[in-house]
Amino acid sequence: MSTAKKFSSKMDEQTLEQLRDFAKKENRDISSLITEAVQDLLNKKRLRPIFLNRSEEAFEEFDEALKELSK
Repeated sequence: MSTAKKFSSKMDEQTLEQLRDFAKKENRDISSLITEAVQDLLNKKRLRPIFLNRSEEAFEEFDEALKELSK
């Protein structure tokens, strides 16, 4: 596991309060929740282009069959 680096950021008060409440309920620190959320966002953004490319390939490959099915 990599070493955590300290950084500073800003967040609106309401969101920060919700984050603090959630962290307390989950018995986790805010840092671990932010790290998880950012990792999820990065994974989602990386997956989208891959999914779109594969979808486009599938539509091209099965174009005729899809046309027949849509009748």
